[in-house]
Amino acid sequence: MALTAGIKKSACTIGVMAAAAGMVGGGLAGTANAKPGIANISVGSGNSHGVWCVQRAVNNWAERTGQGRPIGEDGKFGTATKTWVVKFQKASKLPADGIVGPKTGNSVLDNAGHHRGYCYDHVPSTRR
Repeated sequence: MALTAGIKKSACTIGVMAAAAGMVGGGLAGTANAKPGIANISVGSGNSHGVWCVQRAVNNWAERTGQGRPIGEDGKFGTATKTWVVKFQKASKLPADGIVGPKTGNSVLDNAGHHRGYCYDHVPSTRR
C-alpha cells in the first residue's frame, strides 16, 4: 500500500514537473523518450516502479475490455501479474511469454493512461 501511494505521488510530482519544464523550455510537454537500458520485467523483477506501470496498464486494458481490474498494483511481479501479462500479450498479438521486453513495453506505454510519461523511465521500450 505504501509503495503504491509513493509511486502515485511520485508520478503526479513528475507529471507536474514535466509539464512545467515543457512550458518553460518552450517544448512539448507531451513528448517523452524511453530511458535506454531498462531490463526486461518479469516474475521477481526488482524494478518495482516498472512492475507498477505494467500492472496499471494491464488493468487499464482489462477494464476497457470488460474484465475489471484483475491485478493488484503493488509493484510486485508475481503469478497473477504474469497470468494477466500473458493475456495482454495475446490480445496485443505479441509473443505470450509473460515477460515485458521492449515490444510488450510499447503496448504497456500505450495503455498507461496519464502515467505514460512517468512509465517511460521504468518500462523497456523501443521508443527513443
